[in-house]
Amino acid sequence: MPVTYRFDSNIVIIEMVGEYTKDDIPKTILDSLADSSCPARPFICVNLTESLSIYKRSSQDVITMAKSLVSLGKRFNRIALVAPNDLQYGLMRMGSVFSEGFGLTVEIFRTFAEAHKWLLS
Repeated sequence: MPVTYRFDSNIVIIEMVGEYTKDDIPKTILDSLADSSCPARPFICVNLTESLSIYKRSSQDVITMAKSLVSLGKRFNRIALVAPNDLQYGLMRMGSVFSEGFGLTVEIFRTFAEAHKWLLS
């Protein structure tokens, strides 16, 4: 599956690789939060580094995904988004502004290492 999750300490890492559907993202996040290995109120790291589907997403798609995250906001702590290129970064920035308006703490990073460090700080 091109959208997968794994755990690293108290972080749920959602990785998007290649092509995937819009529905794969919220499903994978829900699956990760329901996993018996998931820590209570984890941090979330969404890694778009190898995503191809992001280039086909509209601004409305990004807002719809942000709404999904907002609806789950009480189940996790802050969110780090890894978006190494300008298009990814811009789309994620738009989604983060929307999410922050509903009380989520979201930051965008160019590298996984920066995102990981922020989540553990």
